[in-house]
Amino acid sequence: MERVMRDGGAIAPEYPLCFDERFSGRVIATEENGQVLSACATLVRDFVCGGRSLRVGLIGSVCTAPEARGRGLASAILLRAEEKLASEGCVLAMLWADDARFYEERGWRPMGAEVDFALEPAHEGRLAGTAGIRAAAPDDRGAIHRLYTLQRERVERSAAETSALLEAPGMEILVLQRERDLVAYSCLGRGKDFAHTVHEWSGSDRDVLALVREHMHRARLRGESGPTFVITPPTALGLHDRLRGIGANWSEGVLAMGKLLAPEGAAALLAELAGPQASISVDSDSAQGAPTVTLSGPRGALELSPEDLLGLLVPPRGRRHALDETARATGLDLSALPLPLFAWGLDSI
Repeated sequence: MERVMRDGGAIAPEYPLCFDERFSGRVIATEENGQVLSACATLVRDFVCGGRSLRVGLIGSVCTAPEARGRGLASAILLRAEEKLASEGCVLAMLWADDARFYEERGWRPMGAEVDFALEPAHEGRLAGTAGIRAAAPDDRGAIHRLYTLQRERVERSAAETSALLEAPGMEILVLQRERDLVAYSCLGRGKDFAHTVHEWSGSDRDVLALVREHMHRARLRGESGPTFVITPPTALGLHDRLRGIGANWSEGVLAMGKLLAPEGAAALLAELAGPQASISVDSDSAQGAPTVTLSGPRGALELSPEDLLGLLVPPRGRRHALDETARATGLDLSALPLPLFAWGLDSI
């Protein structure tokens, strides 16, 4: 992984949950004659979304040695990772792709949503500052973890996991302290990822934006002149309004690429969210090979492929077109969808 992805530099400090034996992440590898030719990392996570918990498998750092490419090794290692995560109870898998087409050809699809903002240097003066902002210290990690757990959409992680993630190289962590209490924090940058990007934060809208302003101020003092980006969940409506109010450019992005691993589990979740009028069945022996889900309601029934099912639960950019069409065809109330699945920057692998 370091040879292919980091020009020989270290990768483990960026992803301690995958490479530190204290934590549950694992590496899957293909070897020939004692030489690793292809590998990836996996991590099982329980996502908190919409008041429920959803087990998701994360896949990262998929790579193949240059001299071994063209032999299908990456496809094989990806399939092994999917099977492993399915065996550990994951309903779906997520990854962040450099080459989306490679994964699309193997059944992966864009899924979920985030709202991204770009603040130009001129926006710094339009944000309100506040006293009490400072760089985070090691003994702040417990308070930072408690603030993280206040997020409505998040990944379940332990205080030890948060502490290890906060040690990632290349990250600027700021906190806002009032009297003896930390009331907000923010993280900018992480190793090779999230350059000039605030990717994790918690606190009131006003306090978070004061932290963003401080990140911008420090970037200006370092001689950086480009925009500062802020990643937010779709549910952070108050923060969105404030950022739009200062004229920040914004866009709706996808959360990740996803693939359904357990159609039966996803079907049961869809039936629960669709209400008591919903009836659902799964045909695991369909002629197409992939299981087929039949969703029935008072107006009729629809057959859904695993990709259709994923698109109803966590549609790309939160678009409701497929949900609305399904609701009209079946007569079901699908207003509880989509699931507000979200991964903060420290949770990606």
